[in-house]
Amino acid sequence: MSATATARSHGEAPEDKVRSHRKAGRLPAAVVALAIAGAAAWVVTSRQLNKERSMTSQHGIAVPSGITTDDLAEVARAKVFFGHQSVGMNILDGVRAVYAAHGAAAPPIEEGSTQPGRDGGFIGHAFIGENGSPLAKIADFGAKMRSGIGQAVNLAMMKFCYVDINGSTDVDALFDSYRTSMAALQQEFPDVIFRHVTVPLTTEPGLRAKVKRLLTGISRGAADNAARERLNALIRRQYAGDHLFDLAAIESTAPDGSRAAGSYQGQRYYALHDGYAADYGHLNGEGARTAATAWLKTIARALGE
Repeated sequence: MSATATARSHGEAPEDKVRSHRKAGRLPAAVVALAIAGAAAWVVTSRQLNKERSMTSQHGIAVPSGITTDDLAEVARAKVFFGHQSVGMNILDGVRAVYAAHGAAAPPIEEGSTQPGRDGGFIGHAFIGENGSPLAKIADFGAKMRSGIGQAVNLAMMKFCYVDINGSTDVDALFDSYRTSMAALQQEFPDVIFRHVTVPLTTEPGLRAKVKRLLTGISRGAADNAARERLNALIRRQYAGDHLFDLAAIESTAPDGSRAAGSYQGQRYYALHDGYAADYGHLNGEGARTAATAWLKTIARALGE
């Protein structure tokens, strides 16, 4: 949701612009040709940058590659609360698929309920806040935990959506609010295990967007993913190791270990791997299963501590 920019003539009168275009003759076409060539070179460079063959994030966080039946049984006994929006539903759909692939029944997955009328574990989830308002999501997650959920579960986590973070987001202020709120919840609910989630990503901009970026310096997708990477770096630093579900690392890492990545204003960022994308920001079946596998392993590790 980054702000759009409008091109300005910098004081040149309309008739002056017409004369200058006539004098330039074939210049606009040449500019476009150079931009296209530059964009093609950018794509080649980006592909070269993406040849990172480790299944580990740049901060040393392993990307889980599989899950065991013991892990699945551990999660099935847990009482989990997950606050999220649409990408969270992709993950929960993937949870069902992962259990089915192992010939096991998934635990009950119910919206708005943390105590289904049955024995054993469950995954309770809720759509927190509204997309585009990350502070409201933090507040709503806290409110739901204090409404009784905190006494009913033994593990909880919340997730921002990619639309919550864009190039104009005050990343440092948002992270401070998140860290402060989560620390308060941990004090209030010492028996609950809290896990933290990096912000999901969007796919790399297409060729047309890259041409626009070269001509105007504006690239919504790149600027937004760069802001998400800044926030994710803070989350990784604060909640390193088993305290973290690194969704961004999962989304950006292809099955061969390469990373979907780019650079914006000198900052390297990661993007949603095209092979996992249903559209520019949501997960397809493969992406959902891959993310769900890592999500389930995060929970299993937490409960096994």
